[in-house]
Amino acid sequence: MPPVRVSPPRIVPAAGHAPKPPLGTPSSDTHRQTTFVLGAETDLVVRGLELEGRVAEASSGAKFRKQVTAAALGLWSRAWLNRQQALHAIEWGNYAAVLPLVRAAADYQAAQLYLLRQGGAEWQEWLDSGGIALAPAEHATEFRLHAFRAAEILAVHEVLGPLYRASTALSLPHFGATLLLAGSESTPERVLMTFGDRDFHLGLAELCLGWLLSLGLAQLEAVTEVPGVFAAPEAGAIAAWASEARATLAGASRCRMEGIEVDGAPRYLLQNWRRAPGGAPKKVLL
Repeated sequence: MPPVRVSPPRIVPAAGHAPKPPLGTPSSDTHRQTTFVLGAETDLVVRGLELEGRVAEASSGAKFRKQVTAAALGLWSRAWLNRQQALHAIEWGNYAAVLPLVRAAADYQAAQLYLLRQGGAEWQEWLDSGGIALAPAEHATEFRLHAFRAAEILAVHEVLGPLYRASTALSLPHFGATLLLAGSESTPERVLMTFGDRDFHLGLAELCLGWLLSLGLAQLEAVTEVPGVFAAPEAGAIAAWASEARATLAGASRCRMEGIEVDGAPRYLLQNWRRAPGGAPKKVLL
């Protein structure tokens, strides 16, 4: 079978904030409060996405037209778009939609890192075995699915692994996760469920923005880990953004979700959980 060539990639690097919702809609006040209270963090996420976009754009030249770059670029694109949509969901108060987007982004980034570290070998094997082919009987072009994940990366990576497991726990229809997202004002005496709630929630917004910043850090580390696969035109800008992101994540008062052990069982503890900036911070055990 003749080798499959790599064409110049089409790069669309534009990133930005969610558009302002129409006045009077459920998300309009949340958009205003998110911009006012967490505008510096949302700007930081956008700047990280823009920086990634510039690196991807710089990697479109002829010297980077190789299979490992193409394979990793596709997974990077999926993660990048998911993270941008997750940011928009945060800005509109749709926190429930953020969780599966974050979970998928972590999965894509782990798979990309695995490909980079193995030099794209599995991608090349897929191509060589007819991964892209013609299917004459169906009058179709065939893209064989080839189940591919990087469980070994998720098992050991200090950022992607814990983030993937935490976002998975909140993405699934577990009762505790459902109550956290749709009924967090409940107590042992009463259940207070909501439907379609898009009110501003400082704890959820900080938690989700922290995950997006962590994913951005992991992505920029991944694309610079293996020299020659992607361009590295902005080392100073990458270092400056990473330093600012780490400082933001280290803030003592921000909401975070930590894995702990209670009575020998793995649990999650949410710290600094509060709906409004002036509210008393609480802890929630999941």
